Formats: sequence, structure tokens, C-alpha cells
Amino acid sequence: MKIGIVGFGNLGHSLAEGLIKSGTASGKDICVCDKSPEVRDLASGKYGLSVTDDINTAIGSAEVVFLVIKSYVFEELAPAIDRNLLKNKTIISFMAGVTFEKIFSLIGTVDLVRGMPSLAIAVCDGVVAYTKAPKPIQEIFSKLGYAFEVVPEDIEKVMAFSSCGLGFAAYLIDAFAAAGEKLGFAPETCAKIAGQTFKNAIDRGDYKNTVKAVATKGGATEQGVLHMDASNTYDTIAEAVQKAYDRMK
Repeated sequence: MKIGIVGFGNLGHSLAEGLIKSGTASGKDICVCDKSPEVRDLASGKYGLSVTDDINTAIGSAEVVFLVIKSYVFEELAPAIDRNLLKNKTIISFMAGVTFEKIFSLIGTVDLVRGMPSLAIAVCDGVVAYTKAPKPIQEIFSKLGYAFEVVPEDIEKVMAFSSCGLGFAAYLIDAFAAAGEKLGFAPETCAKIAGQTFKNAIDRGDYKNTVKAVATKGGATEQGVLHMDASNTYDTIAEAVQKAYDRMK
């Protein structure tokens, strides 16, 4: 499949890696459009992708076009887009906060899907939420990880919970590792223990019952859990997700 990627930041990198790893496209079948010469050199040199600084070249060479840019960049680029090139192509927007109506107002009515992935799509183990999409597009998403359909109004919710959530989860693991350092362990040892401990919790699956199983009455774990409860840890995390969602809205 011929694919165009407009924008090659962290998410653009992850998308290209996932498309290649999943077998959806080879490097030569992906055309990246980016204004930065350094970024284009990276895309062509490291990943073997076709590159251009002309958005119409990327669109014209592709069957499916991914918009992986900031909203203000899209607004700057939109007037230069040849709308005739958009016919019979599927446009997939990974742009947070940019509604169907906004996109249509800038480039006309096109075959459009909005999606919101996490960076782990690079290794085909991400989370991808998407609006109603043709079956071939659903298949692309399903190869990149856990993919599911949502109504357009919920796209930003998924970004706050999953895409931003990757950063929140890393923050919590880092905080746990830092707690180990305060006990006097070496940073590399703490990083290993923190990663393994969170992995063990994930592998068990039933988080509430895991807490109950470990936090026995009167024990050390219970004391730590009671402290987190007193500190309103659940509320703090929920509020962090809500803050991210509010920012996108």
C-alpha cells in the first residue's frame, strides 16, 4: 500500500516504524513530507523512506495519507493543498483537537478518518482509537496494536487516557524508582525493580484483587496503601487525565 505521512515528529516516526514492522508497507512505499531537511534526511537515511518538502507530492503518491502535524501547521499548509489530489484517497488525521468540521472547512469534504494512537504503535503494541473507517483502514490499525472504534467526540478522551497516559504511566514508574533510590539503591537497580514490579502487576491483571492480596491486614503494604489513599492518589491521577483532556478541548 502506498502511504503518505505529513509530519515526521515522534508520532510520525512511530507510525512509519509500525507500518513497516506490521508489513502494511515497505519503506519505499512510504512518502514523508516534512519541512526540515534534517528530518527528511533521517526519514530517508534511517528508515529508507521517500521524502519531500511538498505536501502535494506526498498526497499524490499515496493511497492513504496520514496527517501527523500540529493544528496550526495544518492550517498553514491547507491553502497549498491541491484538492483534486484528495479524491479517491483516505485521509487519516492524528491531529488532536482538530474536528471533522474544521478539516472540511480547510480542505473540503474528503474521505476522512480521525485516529488517536499511542507511541507504542512503533512496535505494533500500541492503542489506537479511530472513528468510523473502511475495513482496509481498520486492518491497518489492528496491526498496530489494540484498536477500537469510537464516536468523534471521544477521540480527545482517548488521547488524554491513552496517548497522554503513556507519559503518566512512565511518570509513576519513575517516581517508584526514585523512591528506591531514596532507600539507597543504585539508579539502575531501582529502574530494573520498578519496571519488573509494574510488569508483574500488569501480568496479574486483576489490579484491585492484587492490592487486596498484597496489602494484608496490619502489614507493611497496607500502611503504604493507606498513605496513598489519604493523599487522594486516585483523585490526583483522574485529575491529571482530566487536565490533559481539558487542554485539548
